[in-house]
Amino acid sequence: MHTKDPIRQLRSLRCCHLPAEQQPLHAPPRESAAFVPELAARIDDDCNLTDGARRCARKLAEYTYRKNRDRRTADITVTWLMKALGRSRRTVQRYLRQLEREGYIGVQVINAGTRMCAGLMVELLAPLFPRHHRAKWPQKLIEPDAPRKSQNNRLRYKYSRESWALRCMDGVFRALKKTLPPLPVRQDGFNGLSALVFSEVLLGEDNRGRQSASN
Repeated sequence: MHTKDPIRQLRSLRCCHLPAEQQPLHAPPRESAAFVPELAARIDDDCNLTDGARRCARKLAEYTYRKNRDRRTADITVTWLMKALGRSRRTVQRYLRQLEREGYIGVQVINAGTRMCAGLMVELLAPLFPRHHRAKWPQKLIEPDAPRKSQNNRLRYKYSRESWALRCMDGVFRALKKTLPPLPVRQDGFNGLSALVFSEVLLGEDNRGRQSASN
């Protein structure tokens, strides 16, 4: 039979009537003119999205509406979303995958001619907008005098996430090919040349195999 702990009983009687301790509150956000444009109620009714993914979609809509509302696309980084949402990198990446899987956004990887990713190109898709705003968002009241497309980003390239993953694995494939043993060469004159050519092409040593095969 379970016996009651007298020390625990006394602690419960001493504290049960007291209110819960109030947790310290964060500082209120600074006042700004930023706002979230009208979005479809579908994003709130979608059970396949978490509350964090819905909040991420609203933040993306706010950023895109301010930066490039005409094309509904904007360059953004996961680091900026981490600071805006107060979440970790893996959590933000999970939010983006959920929104992309359900068809609310389209994501492309931006490459600036280096081995590193320069950011993401996020496109807001039609299911995210209400029906009366799917044609076009309201235009800006004041058009800027500067050209819309800057020449500073002319060397940037856009890749899909699948293409970027394959591009990142090229080094692993090259290292794997160097570890493969050469193919056995038969002694007869008919198959000896073809085996040598195939081994050179497989190992990626040079282009002599392709020239021999073409001849």
